[in-house]
Amino acid sequence: MNVKIIIQFLIFILILVLLFFFIKNTFLEEEKDVIELKIDKNEVVTINQENEEISNVIKNLNYRSVDSNGNTYILKSEYGEVTKENSDILILKNVTGIIRLKNKSEIKISADLAKYNSENYNTFFYQNVLGLYEESEIHSDNLDLLFQDNIAKIYNNIKFLDQNLKVNADEISLDLLYGDVYIKMFDDKNKIQIIKK
Repeated sequence: MNVKIIIQFLIFILILVLLFFFIKNTFLEEEKDVIELKIDKNEVVTINQENEEISNVIKNLNYRSVDSNGNTYILKSEYGEVTKENSDILILKNVTGIIRLKNKSEIKISADLAKYNSENYNTFFYQNVLGLYEESEIHSDNLDLLFQDNIAKIYNNIKFLDQNLKVNADEISLDLLYGDVYIKMFDDKNKIQIIKK
């Protein structure tokens, strides 16, 4: 074989390999979530507890996150306190959350308290939890937003009220990607109660 043809062939292979890596790194890279954290008044204060330990409190906390699918999550709290055990965990008081799923209706959540993990963005609402979706109302003791699993779980003393229905169940799960709803009881012997108004 001619040396000139071998050199042209090697250059052609080198160009193909470089083109492959360029396309892979430029166009086939995985989309990343857009995260934005805002604190309105930027007020961070320290409070002396009765036992003389010091904790950090953030007033008027506002947090906003947009995922790669265009879904938006907004979390607002009167104030949040960093836990002493783990600086990534905030205990939020008088908290509201808004979930805007792409091409779905807005979901509003309010609770007296919530535990927020700033590392994975999971939020655990508890005490007097109220969820509003279109014309439906859900009252419960707990609501967990698990962003790693793209699931919202509502459980403990659930009362689901709608214009036409009243539902009592142990757990309601909502798929945050697709908006699918799953209702179940913890004990298979008990049945979901659905009362038509």
